[in-house]
Amino acid sequence: MIVIGTPAAISGRYSTEGQYILWGAMAAVNWINDHGGINCGGKMVKVRLIYRDSQSNAQLAASIAESLITQDHVNFLLSPYGSDLAIAVSPVAEKYGVLMAVVGASSDRIFQQGFKYVIGVASPASHYFWSVLDMVRSIDPSAKTVAILYSDDEFDRYVASGAKTHAQQLGFQVVVYDPYPPTTQDVTSQVLDVKNAHPDIILVAAHYADGQLVTQTLYQQNVTAKLIALTVAPLVPDYYKALGTLAECIVGPSHWEPGVNYSPELAKQKGIDWFGPTRDEFINYFEQVAKQMSGKTVEPGYEAGWAAEGVLVLLYGVQKAGSVDPNLVRQALANSDFMTFFGEFKMNATNGLNVAHSMVVTQWQGGQRVVIWPSSAAQSKPFYPSLTWSQKAAGQLCKP
Repeated sequence: MIVIGTPAAISGRYSTEGQYILWGAMAAVNWINDHGGINCGGKMVKVRLIYRDSQSNAQLAASIAESLITQDHVNFLLSPYGSDLAIAVSPVAEKYGVLMAVVGASSDRIFQQGFKYVIGVASPASHYFWSVLDMVRSIDPSAKTVAILYSDDEFDRYVASGAKTHAQQLGFQVVVYDPYPPTTQDVTSQVLDVKNAHPDIILVAAHYADGQLVTQTLYQQNVTAKLIALTVAPLVPDYYKALGTLAECIVGPSHWEPGVNYSPELAKQKGIDWFGPTRDEFINYFEQVAKQMSGKTVEPGYEAGWAAEGVLVLLYGVQKAGSVDPNLVRQALANSDFMTFFGEFKMNATNGLNVAHSMVVTQWQGGQRVVIWPSSAAQSKPFYPSLTWSQKAAGQLCKP
């Protein structure tokens, strides 16, 4: 039995995202077990996932990780959602020499510590808005100004600083760069700063709850722009349920979407291995788990895909190494280039980051979240410039 442990953030401030992470990991484990398990040195071995609720608390996550290693004797760890939690758990993985796949957390700092047993499977936080800015620059050379609001937390500070640097490199002027407290219930003053600056583009580095709050405040203060993009929030299906047509035209960068089709055929064309479920198989497995755990029918967001990818990367490494020895698994991953439904994985052997992964851009159009960029992965054209808040409040839809 291969055992993976995770101090899941399934209650507290990250509970929405944390549940998606847990269900995505469970879906991957279920698929692997239904397909005979993992070939580890010529023997087919089943996989078990053990989780405990870290309540979105960094200290608790670290102590749970320690007990998963010392008492449950897990072979591998999956990080909890949230960069602050992943940063707290990383030294524990390092101390005990247990390989941890980082999922739902992408602060650049996680990968700047020189940790050997921490691997990242998606893009770092500083890159989150790059594809959004590249898209705007490509479709609208006249766009000149950008306003950036960000939650003053570990993840969002890196998102914001990376966006600022990239915007300036592309010739944009950053006219607002305002933080707000992560647990605030009022972002009016920051939003009014944006209103007074009349930017072409508004970027908000947020999680789910605060992202929804910023969106509602932009509406209440009638702050319009050619494009409004947020991290995390627009990618959660509940965002549209909560905001209705006010969510139309809102853009969000994503690591993965159900509409993005990485396939065994594409892997074959590139001459690399394919591993794990197809996109449709993953979606089916995820929906089964979500139904079982919550009683609801839920489509996977990128957090779910990301968590499954973390599981698959660790297990591909086991299969390649023919062992659960963390050093051999890491070495096998450092020499691998393969594809899953989430995309390509190729590891930088020095910092453990996946250098082959690229972000896509999504937009809410007609009640659906669709991929609009890059054009090679797009399901629809970008709706640009955005409708105004009053048009959206009147029920108008962003249909290109």
